[in-house]
Amino acid sequence: MRPFNKALRFRNAFSFMIGVVLLVWVGVVLSQPIFVLRIADEAGNTLLVQRVESGTAFSHRYIHSVAKCPIIEKFEVDDQYRMVLMESWNCNFGAGIATEPPPGAVDRLVDGYYVIENIRQVMPELAFHPVTFTEDKLSVDQRSWNLSQPPFVGETITLTVEQTRVWHYWWERFGLS
Repeated sequence: MRPFNKALRFRNAFSFMIGVVLLVWVGVVLSQPIFVLRIADEAGNTLLVQRVESGTAFSHRYIHSVAKCPIIEKFEVDDQYRMVLMESWNCNFGAGIATEPPPGAVDRLVDGYYVIENIRQVMPELAFHPVTFTEDKLSVDQRSWNLSQPPFVGETITLTVEQTRVWHYWWERFGLS
């Protein structure tokens, strides 16, 4: 056998093995479990998906439909990947707005807001029905979404933290689901 052919076959076999190893590695990486914050409509269609980690903080701000004042709710994803209500800010009382801190929580006034801190209430899911005048806004890390605009406005939407796979997360992020 000529040395040139032997070297060519060795190079082809080596390239094939590197390709197989890379494909296996990509498959392992894409099948890893991750957690996401998902907003879905009533039919279960995903409208927004955002990757989260333990300790991720996010907030929901809106104008209360009766009191006509801003309400700010601050959440955190705990180490068990549950949504936990940490703080509530409001500037009015009545009409279903919390005025008494739950056990262990503390309240104070800050710049005209009544603030309840250290609530630590686990929320399996959050449900909203954003409309244009409520100016609903969801903020996660440095990103924000106006929920009072399409595709969210006028829909009853639920927000959950769920486990998924990396490939499925990217599939949904590109709107392929």
